[in-house]
Amino acid sequence: MSRLLARIHRGLILFNGSLAGLAMVLIFLLVAGNAFARYTFGGSITWGEDTAIYLMIYGLMFGMSWAYLQDKHIGFDLIRRLLPPRWVRWQAVVVDLVVLVVGIGLMVSAVEFISARGGRTSSSTGMPMWLFQASMLIGGGLLCLSALVMGALRLCDQRGEEASS
Repeated sequence: MSRLLARIHRGLILFNGSLAGLAMVLIFLLVAGNAFARYTFGGSITWGEDTAIYLMIYGLMFGMSWAYLQDKHIGFDLIRRLLPPRWVRWQAVVVDLVVLVVGIGLMVSAVEFISARGGRTSSSTGMPMWLFQASMLIGGGLLCLSALVMGALRLCDQRGEEASS
C-alpha cells in the first residue's frame, strides 16, 4: 500500500509541478509578447491581459497542491515544536483533515459560483467564463486529493514506526 501511495505522491508532484511551471512560462511569454507588441507596434493583444490573469489563477491552484504535497506550505512550527514528538505526526494528520475540508469547501463554492455566473462569456477572449472559473473546482479537487494522499502517507509511516518500536 505504501508503495502505491508513494507512486501516487510522486505522480501528483510531477503533474502539479509541471502544470504550475507551464502556466508560469505561458504567463511570461504572453506578458513579454504583449509588452514587445505594445512598444514596437503601438498596440497589444486584446485578450493577453485577461488570459495572463486566468493562467495565473490556474498556476496558483496547481502550485498550491504541489507545495502541499512537498510540505513546503506555510505551517505553524511553533505549535509543532511545543508538542511531544509522538504527537507531531498526529498534528500533521489533523492538518491534512482540515485541508481536506478546505478543499471540499473550495469545490462547493466553485460549483455554486459556476452555476450562478458560468453562463457568461469573456469579453476579451470570447470564451465561456466557466472555463476560467473551473480553476477553483480543479484546485479544490487537487487539494483534497493531496490532503488524502499526505494523510494516508503519514498514517502508513506512523504504523510502521509503532510496529518497529
